[in-house]
Amino acid sequence: MTWKTAEAELPTINKVNSLDGDCFDILLSNGHSIFLELGDRIGEPAFTKLIEKRLFDRPQTDGKRLYWVGGPSFTVAEIFAMLAKGKEKPETHNLKGDEPK
Repeated sequence: MTWKTAEAELPTINKVNSLDGDCFDILLSNGHSIFLELGDRIGEPAFTKLIEKRLFDRPQTDGKRLYWVGGPSFTVAEIFAMLAKGKEKPETHNLKGDEPK
């Protein structure tokens, strides 16, 4: 899925809740709820600082973005792009290690 729609046409964020670890529950204006896992991004310096200050589990929203005060932020379009990237199928390899014929 690719989001090439103008940002004005995207839903807004109504609410965000922190779940266990690096996962957030994001409630959108269209009634849908999405789960955003930060995965490897949690190791980035900006997130490390939030974790050290015990602020990581307190994201906020202004409707247009998910953000941490004094820290990183993600627009709705960026969140959809992250979700789409996460759904891409990883390259598969032959489990026996044989070269494809």
